[in-house]
Amino acid sequence: MKKTVEQIKNYIQLHTSDADGAEYISLMREIAEWATFEADRLEYGEELESIFNEG
Repeated sequence: MKKTVEQIKNYIQLHTSDADGAEYISLMREIAEWATFEADRLEYGEELESIFNEG
């Protein structure tokens, strides 16, 4: 499922408004991993798809 920038901003605001330091850091790491994967997918899309489909 593709997310719009607004959906991502809303998700971050919703999940960080009450977060303590450890929860915030954990969420930011999760978002960073997702963003890195999405950037790689855009850059290497077909190559990544063939790698994941092999397994």
